[in-house]
Formats: sequence, C-alpha cells, structure tokens
Amino acid sequence: MAGAGAFLVVYIAVALVRLPYPFELEWMEGGSVVHVQRVIDGQPLYGRPSLEFTPFIYSPFYYYASAVPARVFGNGFVPLRVVSLLSSIGSLAVIALLVHKRTGSGSASFLASCLFAATFKLTGAWFDLARVDSLALFMILAGAYLLEMRTRLTNTAGAAILLFLAFFTKQSSAIAAASLAVAVLMTRRGGDRLLLPSLLGLLIAASVLVMNASTDGWFGYYVFDVPARHPIETSLMTGFWTKDLGSHLPIALIFCIFGLFGLGVSHRESSKRIFDAALFSGLIIASYSSRIHSGGFDNVLMTAAAGVAIFFGIGFSALRTACVRRPVAAITIIAAAGIQLVMLGYSPVNMLPASAARAEGEQLLRQVAAVDGEVYLPEHPWYAVAAGKSAQAQTMAVADVLRAGGSEDIRESLASEMRVAVNEERYAAFVVDVENFLLRPTNFDDHYQLADAHLSDDDFLPLTGMRRAPRLLFIRRSRQ
Repeated sequence: MAGAGAFLVVYIAVALVRLPYPFELEWMEGGSVVHVQRVIDGQPLYGRPSLEFTPFIYSPFYYYASAVPARVFGNGFVPLRVVSLLSSIGSLAVIALLVHKRTGSGSASFLASCLFAATFKLTGAWFDLARVDSLALFMILAGAYLLEMRTRLTNTAGAAILLFLAFFTKQSSAIAAASLAVAVLMTRRGGDRLLLPSLLGLLIAASVLVMNASTDGWFGYYVFDVPARHPIETSLMTGFWTKDLGSHLPIALIFCIFGLFGLGVSHRESSKRIFDAALFSGLIIASYSSRIHSGGFDNVLMTAAAGVAIFFGIGFSALRTACVRRPVAAITIIAAAGIQLVMLGYSPVNMLPASAARAEGEQLLRQVAAVDGEVYLPEHPWYAVAAGKSAQAQTMAVADVLRAGGSEDIRESLASEMRVAVNEERYAAFVVDVENFLLRPTNFDDHYQLADAHLSDDDFLPLTGMRRAPRLLFIRRSRQ
C-alpha cells in the first residue's frame, strides 16, 4: 500500500511544483486564460469566429468558475490550475468514497484512488492543467456519489445539479449523466424515480435555450454543431480498447469484471448492479465518443480511467474477500494489483518544465513587448496579453471551426479578415510557431519578412498536448 500511495504523493508534488509556472504546460492553456479574461471583462464567449476571438468548443462553466479566483488574485495560469488541481483531488477523494460505499474496505478505496493517480501520464498529464476536463470529471463523480448515498430528494436534486454542471463544463459529460439517469429510472420508485431525469433534462434544456437565445445560436454552433462535424478516426475505434485501455490497464480491467459482475454482488443487490453498470459504461462511453473524433488527445481518457479505478477497487475487494482462506491466492491478487500499478509508472521529472524554460519565456515576453505596435500571436494568445498586447483567437479554436464540415462561409470570412489585416499591415509583427501558420495569405511575404527564426528552443516546448512554442518573428517590411 505504501508503494501505491507514492503515486498520490508524486502527483500532488508535481502539480504543486507546476502550479506557479507562468507559461503554458499545454499549448491551449493560454486560450483558456483568455476565455476567463473575457468573462471578467463582461465580454461574450460565443459569437461569430474572428481573428480577435473564437471560443473553444466547450460549454462555459469552467471559465465562469475560474473567473472567481481570477478576479480575486489576478488572472493568469494559476487561478485556472487551482480549479483543476482541487477538482482532481476531489475526484481522487470521491473515487475512494464510491469504492468504500460499495465495499467497506479502506484498503480497496485507497488502492482505487492510487490507481487513478497512477494514470496521470496515461491521460496526458492533464489533471492539473488550465483546461475543462478535471472539473467536468469531478462533477460527474460527485453526482454519482450523491446518488449512492441514502435516497433522499435533496441528494437526488443535488446529483442532478452536479451532473448538469458537468455537462455545462464539458458537453460530452452528458453521456455519463444520461446513463446514470437511466439507472435511476430502472431502480427507484415513486417520485424519486423521476426527479433526477426530469430535473437534469430541464436544466440542460433550459441552459441550451437561454445560451442560444443570448448568443444568436452561436452557443449551439460551437458546443454541438462543430464537434458533431469532426471526422471519426477509424483506427481509434479499436485502438481505444486495444491500446489505450488494453495495453495500459489489462489487469485493472480484469479486476473490473469481478467488480461489476462477479463476486460480492448478490441477487438481492440487482439495483446496485444496474447502477454500477450505468456508471462504468457512462464513463467509458464518454471517453470513447471523444477519443474516436479527430483531435481527441489522451486527456479524453480521464473519464474512462476514473471508471476503471472505481471498479478495480471494488473487484480487488471482492477477490481478496473470496480468497481470505487461501493465502497463495490472496498474495497473487495483491501482486497483480501491484504489477498493474508498476505498469503505469513514470518519471515525475519528465512532467516538470525544464530549468531553462522560465528564462526563455521571460525573454520571449520582453521581445514581444519591445515591438512597437500590436503583435499577432495566435497559438499562445495569453503571452501577447502578458506582454501588454491584445489577444487573438487561439489557433486550435479556429482550426476546430475550419475543419468542421459546412463552414466554407466562415473559412472565407476569416481568410478575408486576415488578407485585409496583412494588406493594411495592421500588425507590427507576427510571432508564430510554424512558417505556414493557419490562415497565412499568399501575399504575406509581400508585407512581412522573417526577422528571427529562433525565438525559443526545445526547452520551452509545452510538456503535453501539441508540442508547439513561438519560434518565428516576422516584421513589417515597410518599417525597414
């Protein structure tokens, strides 16, 4: 157990060391900070895509929640990471509570949390990032735990609110929420049976109607239309099962089988079987649906990892109880759990920014600040703000819109906006990651020339996600 606990300690230590790092750990973090700044400034999050701002394809609650500490302590990476770090710690705690509620075993509960902590690298080293995922997962798990507590209308209503907030943080959470709602319909009686699905459905429907009405339909466009138009990666339809889960969590999945359908679940507990199946399948399918769409990175495995961790703990308890009078079998079960954890081992040093990264980032900001005029810095827009310039739409947000089918008019609108900006030399400089940056017009070289091709080196690359950092500085030819 002490060895398993090391995964918890290492994750918390890594997260605390990374927390104050003033640059991106993942290249879309800066875009999240810009979203929060718009909330603070009272600007809308959803509207027609533009060079100035295009939202990420998520529902907005994470940005609203992060705006609270950002208003108090100042905006930047830290407030958003604090929300994610606290959410991930909450998920670790709720996983333990769910397992303990089912098994009464402290050791199994602890082991389940340790397994989830051990998936930190597997899931993209994402738990503590300034991204929506950890908050969404915590809301799902907390809602599930309220449903596991003694049946009361207040608990059920609270679960509905938490599951709604999970959807309102990341819309794919609706899959897990719907699965739990079906389980409640199947296992409860009377008014309590209808409260969760009806209240959850009402909250989701009302939020969509209100958000669509207040944004002229752009909320639905980004949250539903754009993701639905992204192509399916056929290789991941099987790779999710064979590689993502099968090659990294094979022993845990075997334990899950016993936790879900095997030992320790009597015929009289059929309602618990239904609830467990709904929770596990909802978490797995939520991950799967995101993973198979193009652009789905390792972070989308977080919900599946949580589901596996919960039922790994329940299965471990069931198997150990069944083998209580068989010492060899009991030792084998403990050894198997240990091997599974070892399979997930990683070097925490690789999860930390390079020692030279901070100095490189500070030098980059000084170079951007020294430019006389506005700077187009689309891949990392918060760096522009930190250097005293205006932010632009983050490249991935724009790319998500452009690669969605049926967006030709928007593509032409953005391309036209960029052509005009270049022709007018609206920006004093372009700071970009790659020479052939998104929306680069054919006449770009007529107006701008390369002044520096080495703004940063590999030490400054983000630790996870797309490994991209500002490399190239283009300046106006007319100023030479």
